[in-house]
Amino acid sequence: MNDRKLKDRVRDKIREEWGKLRLLSWKARFAYVWDYYKPVMVGIIAVIAVINIGITIYHNLQIDTLLYVYLINCNTYYVDSETLTADFTEYLGETEGIELAQNEEIDIDTSMILDDDDYSTSYTYQMKLAAVISARQCDVMLMDVEKFEEYAGMSYFMDLRELLTDEQLEEWADRIVYLEDEEGETIPCAIDLTDSPIVEENMIYYDTVYGGVVGNSENLEMCITFFEWLLSE
Repeated sequence: MNDRKLKDRVRDKIREEWGKLRLLSWKARFAYVWDYYKPVMVGIIAVIAVINIGITIYHNLQIDTLLYVYLINCNTYYVDSETLTADFTEYLGETEGIELAQNEEIDIDTSMILDDDDYSTSYTYQMKLAAVISARQCDVMLMDVEKFEEYAGMSYFMDLRELLTDEQLEEWADRIVYLEDEEGETIPCAIDLTDSPIVEENMIYYDTVYGGVVGNSENLEMCITFFEWLLSE
């Protein structure tokens, strides 16, 4: 009896909601559903993100990833991560003599969007980014200036003086950007890649873009090689 009453209440609620939606345009319907069910949808998105991270971690246990790169807020419509990966892998073979083994890979992620105008989506990606950094599955990040400065202010990036040789610091002196960390110290933590031949040729970004190495990266030599590739003619 109680089950029947519960089913009747659910059925009546569905009819009530459908009655409201029938009077609205499709755009208004979407806005109504989003506002009414936002907590549920955000929860679903968060669960999907956690599942995705779990799958990624499991995959990484089977594969030895030599470099993790995140192209954040890039032109996802044009950028092909598979092409970038293939080109960088070819560069490794030609200039460094590095041939990837069957269980080795380069991971270039172009999907992450940090958009202040879309809080729910941005929050989900922030959670994912924090998780992959904590798991040491993020070595290099490229971002637009605004987002890079934000994350530099939270001390996400390595001091380039601890990464690059004196010769590299001198060679890239006009590209190195000094930003303040969370302690208020100004450090060289960004490389201006706006006119990088690779960035321009693949239309990865249209506006100014900075690249940096995450502070807990374990693949430092490969990070340097990646920047050398981006700046190669």
